[in-house]
Amino acid sequence: MKKWFFCFWILSICAYAQKTDSLLLLLGKLPADTSKISVLYELGQSFWLQGNDSLSRLYSNQSVSLAQQIHDLKGEVKARLLLVRIENEYLSDLKTAYNHLDKALEIAKAIPDKLLEGQVYFRRAQIYTSFFEKQAEVQPLFQKALALFTEINDKAWQGYVYAEMASLLVTSGKHAEGIDLMLKARKLQEETNNIMALRSVVPNLGSFYSTIGRYENALACFKEAEIIAEKLSDNRVKAFVLSQRGEIFEKQGKYKKALETFEQAAQIHRISNTIQALSRTYGRIGGVYILLGNYDQAFKYTQAADSLYKSQIDSNESLDHLNQINFGKIFLAKKQYKRVIQYAKEGIEWASESDPPLRREIAEYHRQLAEAYEALKQPQLSLHHFKQYKTQADSLLNNEALQKITVSSMTYEFEKKQQGNKIRIQELENQQLTRTRNFLLGFSFIGVFGVGFVMWSNRKLKNKNQQLKLKNKEIEEALFKGQRIERKRVASELHDNLNTKLAAVRWHLEAMQEENFNDFNKKIYNRLLDMANDVYADVRLISHNMLPAELETQGLIPAIEKLVEKLNINTKTTFHLIAQPSSDRLPSETEHQLYNITLELINNVIKHAQASEVWISYSQTDTAACLSVSDNGIGMTEEMPSEGIGMTNLNNRVAALSGKLTFQSKLEVGTKATIEVPI
Repeated sequence: MKKWFFCFWILSICAYAQKTDSLLLLLGKLPADTSKISVLYELGQSFWLQGNDSLSRLYSNQSVSLAQQIHDLKGEVKARLLLVRIENEYLSDLKTAYNHLDKALEIAKAIPDKLLEGQVYFRRAQIYTSFFEKQAEVQPLFQKALALFTEINDKAWQGYVYAEMASLLVTSGKHAEGIDLMLKARKLQEETNNIMALRSVVPNLGSFYSTIGRYENALACFKEAEIIAEKLSDNRVKAFVLSQRGEIFEKQGKYKKALETFEQAAQIHRISNTIQALSRTYGRIGGVYILLGNYDQAFKYTQAADSLYKSQIDSNESLDHLNQINFGKIFLAKKQYKRVIQYAKEGIEWASESDPPLRREIAEYHRQLAEAYEALKQPQLSLHHFKQYKTQADSLLNNEALQKITVSSMTYEFEKKQQGNKIRIQELENQQLTRTRNFLLGFSFIGVFGVGFVMWSNRKLKNKNQQLKLKNKEIEEALFKGQRIERKRVASELHDNLNTKLAAVRWHLEAMQEENFNDFNKKIYNRLLDMANDVYADVRLISHNMLPAELETQGLIPAIEKLVEKLNINTKTTFHLIAQPSSDRLPSETEHQLYNITLELINNVIKHAQASEVWISYSQTDTAACLSVSDNGIGMTEEMPSEGIGMTNLNNRVAALSGKLTFQSKLEVGTKATIEVPI
């Protein structure tokens, strides 16, 4: 395996060498002008993709110097940003990197060039993500960059920003939101057909899927990433994909394969001298040896990873949590509990101060502390940290997040198929127009025959278009069916599994003999019992509302009646239903969408309106259905929310029904939302 990989590596280097050789040959023939600056920049970028950062720096610095000599401001900014990009891998000379960014921003504003200005904000934000003291500045910088890229309608760079913001969300445990944002980035960059942009989005999306255990999706992304890396001769992406595959092997318990794959990635990093990536890979190898119980090897690789990391970081405000966690596990195994406590407490401090907090790492540190204090016969501290561990771990990934990820993935695939069908329709139309034009030009003297041919061709085209429209409808129905199946499954899991366990917890609490408790413990006991009852009721309500039986069997109005009945039991707000009965039921999909719209509007009222009463009104004619939700709450300002997940979902559902959504609101009087849907 290693021999094959080495041969593949040599072939890749040879292919890349041909490109760089041609650029070097061209460089020697060019005068000192803007063309030479561009070639120097291309050489810097090509060597960076290969992983040869020393040559990349050499040619990038030459590009900066020549650009300064002939006053090529754009060329100078591009070369400076490439140098910053290289430094982001090392973080060993931050002063030079910041100088490049300051000068690049000054030039970009003076030219002016909004694309380059946005890139300066973007690169600075990337560096700041590595340092705690800079965390508060990261999001504002990304937002500045995004605003500029949106203003000039550069979709590729918009995708870059969304991808970085998605990584921050996943790092903080918000997997559903992160994957949704990364899919948005991928869609934008696919529209531009920018392979350089996709080189980072596709493999990072795969790593997100791997984090939540969706290995099939992850491996599909890694396969696409390998194709992109081959086209670009991009050894960095090749090494990244190898590392991610190694992590999947590790999670699947295939430790030998994991070690082999990590070693292949490390070989690339050693050849290209990418120290930060090599440090990370050594840390992963140390983690595998921990799982194998070989703690001496684990300590050797973790110590090597930690030394490499600290030798490159030009800041005291950074810590590698992978190595920190590895050390904790090793010292636990060796029963060096005081060292475990030292490393875990330090790790919690750093992970908590991160913005956003690193919940996965915090959970692991608390787990290590719980074990260490238990071994040291300190049960109270052990129980405290175990509770903290459970709190952090349970918040990382829940059923709601998994459902959101499923819907995001299905929506992305559905939109991709729709886009493909639109392109096919356009191609058919273009082909038909070309045939018709040529026919009329060549044979205009046989007009009657030509008219007949055009009519026949148009009929054929309409048939094909109709087939494509039917196919689109089938896809939409399949998506709706899939969503219903998933809702039924999740509702069943909540009702049959989680609800049963909650009921058992409640019964055990009720069975406890509270007369033996002191007053303090009685208060805690009563509070726990109340909380168990509340959670039990909430889970029953959620499982019922996800796909109520009344909606399937009786229709929309009975389902809303049942919902109002439950809401009046479980909330402080009084709900009223005003509905005109109709003998004709709407299509199943329309009823489901209207029910979900009702839930979304009710949820908004409960969360924001501070209302004491809510009126739900529904009426139906032969041509339209009208649904309204009004309250006597605090109302909204004229600048009603147009963004946010709730409002986006609401607008999407109304649009799917070709309906119209309107708001009427007055401060301190209340708000009324009205939806009109054609039948």
